[in-house]
Amino acid sequence: MKMLDAPLILPSRYGQAWLLDGFRLFHRQPLVWFLTLFAYWAGLVILAMIPVLGLILPLILSPGLSFGFIALARAVDRRDLPMPLLLLSGFRSAKAKPLVQLGMVYFVGLLLVLGVAWIADGGFLARTMTENPSDLADPEITLESGVRMGLLIALLAYIPVLMAFWYAPQLVVWKDFPVGKSLFYSFFAVWRNRGAFFRYGLAWTLLIVAISLVVSLFAEVTGAEPRMIFTAVMPISLVLIAVAQGSFYASTRDVFEVRDPPEKIDTLA
Repeated sequence: MKMLDAPLILPSRYGQAWLLDGFRLFHRQPLVWFLTLFAYWAGLVILAMIPVLGLILPLILSPGLSFGFIALARAVDRRDLPMPLLLLSGFRSAKAKPLVQLGMVYFVGLLLVLGVAWIADGGFLARTMTENPSDLADPEITLESGVRMGLLIALLAYIPVLMAFWYAPQLVVWKDFPVGKSLFYSFFAVWRNRGAFFRYGLAWTLLIVAISLVVSLFAEVTGAEPRMIFTAVMPISLVLIAVAQGSFYASTRDVFEVRDPPEKIDTLA
């Protein structure tokens, strides 16, 4: 992809269009998306078998794999021959080293997010994830509210990290930006298009709420067991993951791809 030196400033209506583009890209090549996702999850399972590193490596590889999904979505969008091996295209290029460096920065960013959540909630969320709830003081009173507060704090702290990494892998590979510059440009590209991203997030929220209501209604009407519900939800989850990856590409294309005639461009001055 030929990328602009500075991001476009888009109307907020683009936000929901990215989600619709994600569905369109999935519908065009559903089998390729499913094969790629299965390969991705199989790789994660294999990595998880490695002590300690199995927890760290997926996070470090995350930006590079994220670029792989975007490369796949671009191939589908251009009607090229998409292959699941595109998932590793970033690591098979000359940009493998900066992508790994980007992953290390991402890992540190997640540690900082957890640190902020730990300081804010006194480590309650972390203890809940690692200990038996019955070992906590007054679990009936504190568990739900404590976990909810910890998750909220972690989510808020993660938003700047997400903004910095939204476009960073694409800028590293397709624009040849160094790691620091890619993070800077990604953060402010998202910030300057915050209206579109707000509507993008709102569209996702409404979609997930609607799906949750349908699943809950299905479970209540049929009296289905949890295992049956999980079996029904699993393919829906895979579709949503594929749609999300396609929408990430759509936002990259609309904000950074060179077009003629050009739209209003932010100089980041």
